[in-house]
Parts: sequence; C-alpha cells; structure tokens
Amino acid sequence: MTDTPRSHSRPITEQDRARGRRIAQARTKKELTQAQLADMVGLSGGLVGQWETGKVTLTAKNAAKLEKILEVPMAWLLTGDDPHEKRLAQTQTEQEYLDVIRDIPIDQQEAFLSMVRAAASMISKQK
Repeated sequence: MTDTPRSHSRPITEQDRARGRRIAQARTKKELTQAQLADMVGLSGGLVGQWETGKVTLTAKNAAKLEKILEVPMAWLLTGDDPHEKRLAQTQTEQEYLDVIRDIPIDQQEAFLSMVRAAASMISKQK
C-alpha cells in the first residue's frame, strides 16, 4: 500500500497538521532534511513534505519505518501520545505524590493505593 493524497472531499484537519508537525519535529531533531529522510524510507523527496503538511496520509508500513529511523514511539508519531511522558510527573503536585508513594515500603504501596482510590472516589462523588 502506498501513501495516498487526501481525498478532495476531505479537508486537511488539525490532527493531520499536528501529525505533520511531529514528523517535522522528529526529523529536524535527527538533523535530517526531507530529502535525506525520504531516501532512508525509500520514497520520493516530495512525499516527506506532503506528510509534514498533512496533505498525504501515512501508511502503517511507512509509520513503522519512521518510528525506527526517527527513534520516536509510533503512538507519539501518529497521535501525540507518548507512553514515556505519562510515566513522568507533569506538575510539582504530581511529583510530590510520587515522592510520597516512593517513600512507602513496596509491600505496602498497594494498600496505600487502595486507600487513595477510595478517597478519590468519595471526593468525585461529592462534586
């Protein structure tokens, strides 16, 4: 299956543009030109530019190639979700939560988590 231009009946969406920006971001981080990346994937140079603008859809096969070449998770490449980011504290408060949990002996963390879940459930019901 080859990458194909979007149908004229379907406009380029913000999701298409965002995916293209992620491809461009990962490519420039690796210090590759569009032509160099296209050569590594085995496609024409103009196709990378079309991916980066969202004008052409990305096949699963080419997404897998980009994942390896650009060294980025496919989930991030396609959707913006980064499994690694979800494991990191996003705010100072989240970091404090992690620090508290990490201070609890490992064999007691599950019991603590059960208590936190119960408290969170009660709080959400009060809303």
